[in-house]
Amino acid sequence: MAYKPFDADLLIDASAPLLHLRIEPEFRAGIKLNLKTASKMAALVEQIRLEDDAEPAPVYRP
Repeated sequence: MAYKPFDADLLIDASAPLLHLRIEPEFRAGIKLNLKTASKMAALVEQIRLEDDAEPAPVYRP
């Protein structure tokens, strides 16, 4: 499968009607920026490779 770069405009155009959202033009740039940021964050998480038997820690300690 070929890699397709993230297209925030396409995601906005496809998901807004499904979610019954009317996006005002003045908000579109902010939505697009937030989606691009979320995409970059997800790409960082996807780079982490875990072993098949990795388990979460039973207790969180900062």
